Amino acid sequence: MTNISFEKAALAVVSAGLRGVIAILLSVFTLFYLLPTSIAMVRKHRTGVVFTINFLVGWTLIGWIVALVLAFGENLKPQNITIVQVVGSDSRQVE
Repeated sequence: MTNISFEKAALAVVSAGLRGVIAILLSVFTLFYLLPTSIAMVRKHRTGVVFTINFLVGWTLIGWIVALVLAFGENLKPQNITIVQVVGSDSRQVE
């Protein structure tokens, strides 16, 4: 039978528990950090732009806020413009 001291066993348990807490905190931080990208993906709105800003400058608070504003921004849709050309009209004005 191996003789393990109580101190070593307690240290192993605390160390494993601390690693678990750190892993959970890191996961929560990562999810919060990528929140603007997640919102943009759900809304199907400027996902590439939001991810790029979030990834490159999201570590600054201003970059993260810009990404969040873009993710929540108005979803702009292209407008159809119809151009009508009138052929053969008389452009002279009668007085």
